[in-house]
Amino acid sequence: MEENEALVRRAWAAYDRGDEAEFGACLSPRWREYDAEGDSIALVDIVPGMKASRVAFPDKHTEIQQVVCEGNIVVTRTTTTATHTGRYYDIAPTGKRLRSHEISIHRIEGGLIAETFQETGTAGFYMQLTGRPAPSQTDNIG
Repeated sequence: MEENEALVRRAWAAYDRGDEAEFGACLSPRWREYDAEGDSIALVDIVPGMKASRVAFPDKHTEIQQVVCEGNIVVTRTTTTATHTGRYYDIAPTGKRLRSHEISIHRIEGGLIAETFQETGTAGFYMQLTGRPAPSQTDNIG
């Protein structure tokens, strides 16, 4: 179980710093992420949001507050904070400090993350900035 937790922590760190290659190396080739409505996306769908976040929120930081492991399941409770200092999709920098809370359930298979189920307790960064849904499905945490 320790190796599963380490894998998920490595994936979160790579996502947080926008390292698409390292993040992808933590995922199985068929990895999918599911939201609360059951909609799913693949790594290719997340990459544009990762790139946009790196530009718009260079100080973005995700703190893993709790990890629970049971067999091949790893659950994380996280808080992501960031300051909007660069263009984010169609939004000029506002200087606003944003926060997102999330619980993620990761299923590990063959030493890689095979599935992730997300529950976000706050609006994504685009919604926090504009009051509207993001122009793509990649705004889970900013």
